Amino acid sequence: MIIRWRRQQDYFIVRLYQDLMGDWVLSESWGNTLNNKDSVNHTIFHCYHEARSKLREISRRQKNLGFKKTVSKEQQIELDFG
Repeated sequence: MIIRWRRQQDYFIVRLYQDLMGDWVLSESWGNTLNNKDSVNHTIFHCYHEARSKLREISRRQKNLGFKKTVSKEQQIELDFG
């Protein structure tokens, strides 16, 4: 799952995916398109529900900061490693 937010030149992108060990990884990327400064953070969750809870918290925070969700043209491909 990929969710993108924008506020003028500022962006915030969240990716939620399950790794090969079965853990859920929440990757947060943020920056500014004008100055090419960006950062990234990865948080590992053992439970999908905990990761979704954190994602809801991030969504509320972004909305409060004035960011708007943008439509992503990316498509996720699900692979079955099990």
